[in-house]
Amino acid sequence: MVEIKEITSKDLNAFIDFPFELYKDDPYWVGELKAETHKLLRADNPFWRHSTRKLFMAYEGGKPVGRLCVLVNRKYNEYHHTNLGFFGFFDCINDDAVATALFKVGEAYLRAQGVTTVRGPANPSSNHTYGLLVEGFDSIPAIMMPYNYPYYADLIEKAGFSKAKDLLAFKRSRDDQFSPRFLKICERCEKKGGITLRRLDLKNLEKEAEIIREIYNKAWSENWGFVPLDAQEMQDIVRELKPIVRLEGTCVLEENGVPAGFYICIPNMNRVLKILRGSLCNPWRVLKALWTWKRIKDARLIMLGVLPEFRKRGIDLILIKHIVTHGVAVWDWAELSWVLEDNVGMLRGIEECGCHPYKRYRVYEKTL
Repeated sequence: MVEIKEITSKDLNAFIDFPFELYKDDPYWVGELKAETHKLLRADNPFWRHSTRKLFMAYEGGKPVGRLCVLVNRKYNEYHHTNLGFFGFFDCINDDAVATALFKVGEAYLRAQGVTTVRGPANPSSNHTYGLLVEGFDSIPAIMMPYNYPYYADLIEKAGFSKAKDLLAFKRSRDDQFSPRFLKICERCEKKGGITLRRLDLKNLEKEAEIIREIYNKAWSENWGFVPLDAQEMQDIVRELKPIVRLEGTCVLEENGVPAGFYICIPNMNRVLKILRGSLCNPWRVLKALWTWKRIKDARLIMLGVLPEFRKRGIDLILIKHIVTHGVAVWDWAELSWVLEDNVGMLRGIEECGCHPYKRYRVYEKTL
């Protein structure tokens, strides 16, 4: 008999702890620091100023067997002129009855909010951890990318969801090669002059953060599922990234002194988080994590954008070339993620710089 309970603030620890028990023997799953997840899910987090949510957990015989978050992101709906709901933080044992019971109670809440369609997984939005892993289960995920058991897709589909869109992750090692066409376009663009590339100024992060936010919001404005970042959200991202970002993983491209594009590539801190197991309380794990941090040899490109008025000039390719030349040269390889499966122009440029797809993530949707 499956029992579904709504999770309140006082029960939040049980909600956060559940996947650590579910995946305790999995060699690839990585949990975020529990304190960070707690901060994200707290009612006073800035994200919940424009969103409402319910958290649920499933129990069998008093034992937790699943969890689910359902939410309405008013900012998303206002931006896209829609009435969409989202599900996320979905974790479950391999049992159709448990998953179905969770989705049933979650969908009932969304219907009561007037929602007509639900999409996910979103933890809790596309600016956070997004999608469900459906291909590429044989390696540890990159930082801020999801990992889940293969059976999750079956549970979600049996609950009535179908594919809305796939997101692709690409891999590029220092030994992979640029295509001749890629190099030719970059050379032609560089010859025009006026282009400079610089690292982020970590001493003036607030100013840099606003430059990045402006480019990111304009560059991604027409992308499927996009929600613009406000100033506070960008400041939060900068605060989280500042301790781990390395200068060689950052770049702002300027054309004639005007910021036109940027990228941020960070070390794959999941190598560290895997050791910490969600907590900083074990001193031996902390010491081992610190030792590992200095020796991380893979990274993830988490943000890249070019202002619309500067597109079709090869600037995006120059940024990708710069990542490889000055970033992958430091690390052994990097992941570029995520990219929409139908973003043909970006996919072509990524593949021509020597990248190859190696993981696929799926966003599901269901009409209520």
